[in-house]
Order: sequence, then C-alpha cells, then structure tokens
Amino acid sequence: MIEWKGRCILTFFRPIEIVLAVCVTVLLVYDYFPDIPLAGAVPLEVLIVIMLGLFVLTVYRNRQQKPDQKVVFRTQLFFLIYIVVIMAVLTALGGESQVGIGFDKGIFWAALAIGVMEVSFQWRRMKQAND
Repeated sequence: MIEWKGRCILTFFRPIEIVLAVCVTVLLVYDYFPDIPLAGAVPLEVLIVIMLGLFVLTVYRNRQQKPDQKVVFRTQLFFLIYIVVIMAVLTALGGESQVGIGFDKGIFWAALAIGVMEVSFQWRRMKQAND
C-alpha cells in the first residue's frame, strides 16, 4: 500500500483516472516531441480509442449510479492542474506543441478559464451535497 500523509494514495485515484492520465501524458509528449525514439511505441490511434472507451465507460457508469460529488471534484481539479503542469514541464524541456496547444495561445487560456469555472461549480455542488 502506498501512503502519503497517512492516507492511501491509491484510493485517491481510480484505475480509470490513472489510465486516462497516462494516455494524456503520452499524447502531450508525442505532441511536444514528435521526433522522440519512442513515438512509434504506442500508436496514437490506440491512445485515442482507449480515451474514447474510457469516456463512454464513465458516462455509462455515471448514468447507472450517481457519482460522489467529492470524487468528481477531485478528479476535475486533478486533471486541470495535471495538464497545466505537464504542459509547463514539456515547454521547459524545450518542446513545442505541433497542434498549437500552448501557453501563448488564446484558446488554451479560454479552455483553462472554462475548466476553472467548471471546478468552481463542482465545488459548490459538492458543498451543497454535504450540507
């Protein structure tokens, strides 16, 4: 069991989130560094199909059972921060996005603003569910 500050880390991340984080990381690395030797190790189409499958699975599961608002909030916050940090690290390592996902693009900041608003709305829903 992996613990941090007395809490099991693995209970924070569900397997679906771990797989999704790995897929997002690999896709961003491929985008920022398209000429790396490992670029052909996992075809992009496979990653995209896995991510779409996870999305469909999550939507189906959420329709079958009402998701815990705290888990939804933590997941949204994690992925928002995670993607920004990964992009910052890849940029600092000298990478440049081939599809135009970067800190100097307006679309990134618009998407980030929407993500922050969604996390704040989820925070309110979580607090209302706890009251």
